[in-house]
Amino acid sequence: MFPIMLLSLLVLQYSPLNIDIWVDKEEAIYYTTENLKIFFRTDQDCYVAVYDIEVGGREYLLFPLEGENGWVEAGKTYELPTKTADYDYVISGPEGIETIVVVGSRERLPGLNDEGPDVVREAIEIFVKEPEPGKLRIISTPDNCRIYISEAEYGDQEYIGEAPRTIVLRPGEYIVKIKKSGYRTLTRKIWLEPGERRRIFVKLKPY
Repeated sequence: MFPIMLLSLLVLQYSPLNIDIWVDKEEAIYYTTENLKIFFRTDQDCYVAVYDIEVGGREYLLFPLEGENGWVEAGKTYELPTKTADYDYVISGPEGIETIVVVGSRERLPGLNDEGPDVVREAIEIFVKEPEPGKLRIISTPDNCRIYISEAEYGDQEYIGEAPRTIVLRPGEYIVKIKKSGYRTLTRKIWLEPGERRRIFVKLKPY
């Protein structure tokens, strides 16, 4: 009886560590400026490190955060960034393949290039694409109103020209201001999807 129990303990102790990793898009295709969510789960308590290797080859440690040891619990799904984080993972480009690597060990917190019988490594590829630009046509009443556009996130305002005008823009959220001397300025916030063609008609009110 004792040898059988000992054998069972040895099998349990040295059973292979398994790690699952996935992202929030089934096909893992992301356009630049999109947010990325990463998930991982292990079948044993262990130490885990998660790395991001960008298209250009730069490496970033995503998990654990500074000051943490990377210890995770078996069967628990971990989400990066966490739901309480005050930041997002934003796909920055250029086009190409970005790789998320998870490295695990029951003995220690492993590094990206660590090897050994105690180290398990899994990876998932992220396909980064530049989105198709959108077109925004602005028609105003009266004619020849001045058009100013800024990205909603950064707020850098740029003079585009006078309406009517068609503008080619990267997908995203913008703040559009229409101005003309003697009229009240009109401000609109718009969201432009990849490849979208949109017309907006604006009518300024005189003072």
